[in-house]
Amino acid sequence: MTSFINDLGIVCSLGCGQSEIKQALSNPEQEYLSLDSALHTSEKPVYVGKVREELPTLASFPSHYQTRNNALAKLAYTQIENTFMMLTQGVEKKRIAVVIGTSTSGVASGEEAASHFKEQGKFPEQYDYQCQELVAPAHFIADLTGALGPVYAISTACSSSAKAMMTAHMLLDSGVADIVICGGVDSLCRLTVNGFDALESVSASLCEPFAEERDGINIGEAAALFIMSKQTSKIALLGAGESSDAYHISAPDPSGAGAISAMQQAIEMAQCRASDIDYVNLHGTGTVKNDEMESKAVFDMFANKVSTSSTKRFTGHTLGAAGALEAGLCWLLLDDPQTPLPLHKMTKPRDMNLPQISLVEATHYTQPKLCLSNSFAFGGNNISLILGVYNEKE
Repeated sequence: MTSFINDLGIVCSLGCGQSEIKQALSNPEQEYLSLDSALHTSEKPVYVGKVREELPTLASFPSHYQTRNNALAKLAYTQIENTFMMLTQGVEKKRIAVVIGTSTSGVASGEEAASHFKEQGKFPEQYDYQCQELVAPAHFIADLTGALGPVYAISTACSSSAKAMMTAHMLLDSGVADIVICGGVDSLCRLTVNGFDALESVSASLCEPFAEERDGINIGEAAALFIMSKQTSKIALLGAGESSDAYHISAPDPSGAGAISAMQQAIEMAQCRASDIDYVNLHGTGTVKNDEMESKAVFDMFANKVSTSSTKRFTGHTLGAAGALEAGLCWLLLDDPQTPLPLHKMTKPRDMNLPQISLVEATHYTQPKLCLSNSFAFGGNNISLILGVYNEKE
């Protein structure tokens, strides 16, 4: 069964809402990441992809919902609320599900509470540990929407929200739900910035995916929420494939076998050929090992015959939200011919020792019909999604 993606709510360092994101993609010369000194324990300035939009107040919600993470989720949900209300007319609440990918949830609020405890010997009165539970954003969105079907979170690091989208398809395909709000949300916090820095994976400057002198990632934050249903719309999730390297706790299998398997499964499910794919949104973190593996896997699948780019120079690596955010960028490409293919932005020389996949090096407008989006997480947790224009595919 085809699962249709009826609408998208999106917020990240590029902007808030579909129009702002599309406008930003049309202005790739601008830098959308910014320096922040508050997130690092040593106050070392680091580049991050921070949302600049004013966040909605959550004062009317229970204290355990009052987090930056949920404020980002509400920003995204507000954009799709009208579509949700229209599509759910006559649909039983128990037939509406919520599946959200995240890796931080309300950890930032926990960090603030811990600092308060250190200074004053007690936690803030409004602090509730529930805010840190990984399922918190899913419960928050379910309360916003009144959904009474399955409500849960997926937390598999950088593949979390892409897996949430595949799970939404499975809920629809199995008949468990008729409407699913799915996607991901992650917010900036000290845990992720300092954790990745301890792994020597944070870039000293702006990230440079597939560049010779790449030195790591820039952490970002985002929310990307989709309404997925059986009700026909222009864009559909046509294919998805998952694999597990079982190779190393943090490094990918350098052979790219797991990534290739995920892409192959997605192509088989979409009933298309590799040559039919018009654009690939790369995981493209800017770390040495990821870019080595992914360039090999993508070249083995497509050679240099398909346009590819990493968008993390514009958004930062939004971790648990990355899969849905980057699928959302593909959704925008499919929806509007005036949205350019995202530029693969590098300011340092390309690594010529890597397989030479076809990176988008100049802004051009060519509306794709099929887009593939890769998400590869710690432990070799891989997923590839194929979104397509349904009428064209048929």
